[in-house]
Amino acid sequence: MNKKLICLSLLFLLQFLATSCDPCSCGPIKTYERINKKLNIKSWDTSGFQNRETTEPVSKNSFGISIFIESELKQIAFTKSKINISSLGFSSAYACSCPPDKYINNTPVISIQILATNSLNSEVIDVTDNFSTYDNFGKQIAIKEYLENKEISNNYEYYSDDYFQLDMTKSDNIPDTTIFTIKIFLQSGEELIEKTQEINFK
Repeated sequence: MNKKLICLSLLFLLQFLATSCDPCSCGPIKTYERINKKLNIKSWDTSGFQNRETTEPVSKNSFGISIFIESELKQIAFTKSKINISSLGFSSAYACSCPPDKYINNTPVISIQILATNSLNSEVIDVTDNFSTYDNFGKQIAIKEYLENKEISNNYEYYSDDYFQLDMTKSDNIPDTTIFTIKIFLQSGEELIEKTQEINFK
């Protein structure tokens, strides 16, 4: 009788260890550092039903710039699954779900500057306030306001590169032939800089 009891106890213990350490077969939780590396920009003609990249003269009332910041991931840690004693080795009645990997952004964007260079006389002016972007509800707001209202958090449970869609909403001081310079300032003190091709406005 005692031998049977011991055998059953050992079987129960083996089942507990096999199913409680990682009941969903999720594997370890990985932590990545997201490092912003490269700035890509495109200029757009937004006059039609679908935006088109600018290859010819464009109206100042329908001009936009998209900003895409490429990043790379560096794994910095992983956490093994913890023993789950709540189920006592038996399958849970509710659905299994795996905790997501974590992403830490140590170089978030803190500000954006847009400069316009007049191709005729090389005059450079700051035109950041001439552009606006969109919040999470699709409302058009100033770039500075968007960055101020953005939730300040360096920890993410998803991976996504930074993307901004900017529309030129004021054009009175924009030269007819212009090269735009986009400067991205990161919290680390680094700057990402890129220029558009020469834009001819009509």
